[in-house]
Amino acid sequence: MARNVFFSFDYDDVMAVNIVRNSDVVRAANVKRPFSDRSLYEAAKNTPGAIKRAIDSAVDGTSVTVVVTGEHTWRSYWVRYEIAKSLERGNGFIVVDIDGVGPPPTPNRGPNPLDSMMLAPSYDRTGFAIMEWDGSKYVDYKLLGYASNATAKYPGRFLTGGAYALSQRFPLRQHWRLLQMYFPSTIEQAARDAGWNPSS
Repeated sequence: MARNVFFSFDYDDVMAVNIVRNSDVVRAANVKRPFSDRSLYEAAKNTPGAIKRAIDSAVDGTSVTVVVTGEHTWRSYWVRYEIAKSLERGNGFIVVDIDGVGPPPTPNRGPNPLDSMMLAPSYDRTGFAIMEWDGSKYVDYKLLGYASNATAKYPGRFLTGGAYALSQRFPLRQHWRLLQMYFPSTIEQAARDAGWNPSS
């Protein structure tokens, strides 16, 4: 059974993202997204809470979040929320670089968005605080500040030691040109690394 996968990206990169999203290897997966095109996204922006509700619904039932990354993805307000909701869910993560993908002008390579989010285990190891980079330091992430590991169910190693950038526990990062050759197996690896059972 295919895993449910959530795609997170900056809408400025939508042309390149659609090449990834519409590829045969991705179409074979059960991909969930809050918006099928930019027009729905723009309409939702005019409704208070609509984007959050759409993201919440789309992340629900997934086990892996694929962060499709261009130059400015790391600072996207909604990408950070999607990452936080994915943490609350207990998802695994894959960062997919798309620099040079798609019609001109193609996206440039950008920083890893998982470097800009931090997980801080609670003292009793029953949950974790979520933090974000504000340009000079990590601060509490106000939209979703704490998650219970009773829900996330991350393995014990995720809740040991001090706070850490997400990229330290979710190191899978690859350019799309290489990743497309083994996308399904990488999805499975990301899910298992996060504690999900095979094909769950």
